[in-house]
Amino acid sequence: MLKQNFLFQTIQSIHISEKSNQSKINNVLVLKVNKHATKKEIKMSVQNMFQLKVKKVNLLNVKGKKKNKGKNIFFKKNWKKAYVFLQSDQNLDFLNSSQ
Repeated sequence: MLKQNFLFQTIQSIHISEKSNQSKINNVLVLKVNKHATKKEIKMSVQNMFQLKVKKVNLLNVKGKKKNKGKNIFFKKNWKKAYVFLQSDQNLDFLNSSQ
């Protein structure tokens, strides 16, 4: 069994972009996760933290971009993106939650 501390370290942030906002129709949650996290660990951490039922998880390694700052050239870090597909009856909506 995984340690509770590691489950909280797998998910770093929610990734917000134009593509991820369009994916709300399909019940897809896009997350920035730890580089060493596996699909099973991500699925368990989403189920424990957000209380959601996960159908499947797809992973994508994102290569860091090259940036120029004056004469200096540097590279941003590589990171891992997770597409978490939720079951049809599940929804995670931060902005439009009405009570």
